Amino acid sequence: MCGLVGVVGTDDSAYEAFVGLLNLQHRGQDGAGILTVDTRRNQFNVLKGSGLVENIFSERTFRTLKGPASIGHTRYATIGRRDPNLLQPFLDSDTGIAIAHNGNIVNCYELKEALLAANPHVHFATESDSEIILRLLCEALQDSLLDAEPMFKAIESAMTRLVGAYAIVGLVRDCSLFAFRDPNGVRPLFLGRREGTANGSAYAFASETVALDYLGYTSIEEVKPGEAVYITPNGEVSRRIILPGSYSPCMFEWVYFARVESEMGNESVYKARFNLGLILAEEVKRRGIEADLILPVPETSRIAAIAMSEALNTPFRELLIKNRYVNRTFILDDQAARQEAIRRKLFPIAKEIAGKRCLVVDDSIVRGNTALQIVKLIRQAGAKEVILVSTCPPIAHPCYYGIDFPTPTELIANNRTEDQIAEELGVDRVVYQSVDGLRQALEQKSLCTGCITGTYPTDISSGIHFEEQRQLDRSKQLTETT
Repeated sequence: MCGLVGVVGTDDSAYEAFVGLLNLQHRGQDGAGILTVDTRRNQFNVLKGSGLVENIFSERTFRTLKGPASIGHTRYATIGRRDPNLLQPFLDSDTGIAIAHNGNIVNCYELKEALLAANPHVHFATESDSEIILRLLCEALQDSLLDAEPMFKAIESAMTRLVGAYAIVGLVRDCSLFAFRDPNGVRPLFLGRREGTANGSAYAFASETVALDYLGYTSIEEVKPGEAVYITPNGEVSRRIILPGSYSPCMFEWVYFARVESEMGNESVYKARFNLGLILAEEVKRRGIEADLILPVPETSRIAAIAMSEALNTPFRELLIKNRYVNRTFILDDQAARQEAIRRKLFPIAKEIAGKRCLVVDDSIVRGNTALQIVKLIRQAGAKEVILVSTCPPIAHPCYYGIDFPTPTELIANNRTEDQIAEELGVDRVVYQSVDGLRQALEQKSLCTGCITGTYPTDISSGIHFEEQRQLDRSKQLTETT
């Protein structure tokens, strides 16, 4: 679930990519990179580093990252270990293209074997599925002139072989910018235009509308599922639906990942989360549950908790105080790291909780790490009763498309009833959003709900191999850090 930015048509393209990445930092904290083309020297320049965006790039950075087009990436690791070599963008200097990728390729290991069998001289520098996408494009392009038509053909060739979720931004040696999205549109990608630059118009791609809004881009629209876009340095835009599919965006974007200022599928993330709270409140009423206070789990569940407070006529209280210097715990790499981060992240105001029936609102319950630690904090603060509600239905199946829960056994809802989950978490009751309620709140005709329903928009027959490899990566990392 990485963050992507691509900019063309402005001399400050690398700086704009940097600002865009700052607005997408929540999508990945493992590292970041920016790549640009210096037209004066006819060469690619790239800077990558581990950690947060603001700690990687400095004012001095932009003295060397020159050029009218740039692409940037914030990494959230789902394949491979926390290896600096896995930081993106990836570059093939021989072919003259670079890409950055958000998503997961389910059949990546089979594709890698096929590419090596067809050409034993192919060199893979990393374990990343993103590099496989780059190799597929380079294989199809080979000695082609790099412009829109050959690129569209190369993208078509790659799409017919790729299974999974992918949003791609790419850069060509002549400073042309290209992007494409998987046929189901599982991973988000948006295009914006800004008038009044020295070149007439500047264009930018980003994973969320908030990044484009912040940079002053207008006429913002989604890149369509299965669509490719090619933009030359002088602003000529070519678009083509390469491989149409069934639009199935990831429901978790609205529930958790996207910033509340963004829009997805023509739906405000803020509005979707408010609706999730209203619909969940009706379920709480139906079950006859009463509470003295409604407590949000910071930050993502706050809007839904406000909606529930209004619908249930129950006081909303911010009594779990977040340390703003601890980043998102869900996207950390292992359970021990998440649990320690949760302990440092939140602290309750005990005097306000003591003796109260607390209805605790969380955006989702995935592994149960956050919920378990929070329940302990609230119990220790003297709560009379703890009811935990989730704005997302039970997550009981793996995600193969870019969110890091590839193994069902690590999911607390896998093969457990609500009563069993409540006992496991130490709460009096647990209440989940329904699948119908989720669909109603998000106002989408179709969604990827594979992690909830076990029904996926693509073939997942390679998923077992994917799960095994991810577990192996985790084991290797644990061995290396102990």
